[in-house]
Amino acid sequence: MQPEVPPAAVSSGMPQPGDQIADEYLVERTMGEGGMGVVLAARRRSDGTRVAVKMLRPEAAVQPESLTRFVREAQASAAIRSDHVARVFDVGTTIIGVPYIVMEYLDGVDFGQLLAERSWLPTAEAVDYMLQACEAVAHAHRLGIVHRDLKPANLFLTRKPDGSPLVKVIDFGISKITVPGADTALTATSFAFGTPMYMSPEQVRSTKHVDPRTDLWALGAILHEMLTGLPPFEGDSLPALSAAIIADPPRSLREARPDVPVALERAVHACLQKPVNARPATVLDFARSIAPYGSPSTSAALVAAIARVGAPTVPLMR
Repeated sequence: MQPEVPPAAVSSGMPQPGDQIADEYLVERTMGEGGMGVVLAARRRSDGTRVAVKMLRPEAAVQPESLTRFVREAQASAAIRSDHVARVFDVGTTIIGVPYIVMEYLDGVDFGQLLAERSWLPTAEAVDYMLQACEAVAHAHRLGIVHRDLKPANLFLTRKPDGSPLVKVIDFGISKITVPGADTALTATSFAFGTPMYMSPEQVRSTKHVDPRTDLWALGAILHEMLTGLPPFEGDSLPALSAAIIADPPRSLREARPDVPVALERAVHACLQKPVNARPATVLDFARSIAPYGSPSTSAALVAAIARVGAPTVPLMR
């Protein structure tokens, strides 16, 4: 029997191409890596299915905050049943104690890459993509999960078997699970969550106090960038960006894209209101406000799908 992590890999702490994980997943290549972990492309030996295996580095696995984030991502992703969230097939730990998540393999690009290539998207295309992301977020909110780090890089564009575009929301690693009994160890205000350019004013002030409308801020910021190629707020330093998010109005969408309907700009900017109570109350409300500007053949069906998800169970801040 081949060991899960051969001696050559132990020195780096991670499996190498040709190694096996749990005697079931044959590693093919490294897809991506960061300071805390790696994502590996692998094959499930039982049926040949291609999968993505996300693993913490051994040094990160012994850090309580990193491990809690990793477990939270597995819990959140596995709980959400939506075509617009990457499916979780398996969760486990290697023989040397490295935790892993086995997820569906996604072939495509994230929206950070897409916007870097194309700068901005036609209105109907951008709205169609956003409505798909809204369905995923609606499912999360229904289960009491706030993503807290929605950004272009965490929206992934792949294809359905028929070739039509399919948007998946990924990386629930810093999500806040608000259902009773959920672990809140990582919601302390001293620990910074989110990506600054897409963070809401309440996140800038305190990562502890968020609700579904925090995700709506991020969805509005992402749609603004999809339409214009520019984020709604910028700053030449983190303090300057934080100050702009808290105090400044968003950049005019129609100055960059005069062809965008006034009502669509209004819908985007509604998500970017500083007081949470001034934003749309639910993802469904936002979806309904932008749907008229998507493709007639798909937008109505997507809104109907979001409506079927049901109301969020996340308590709203007052």
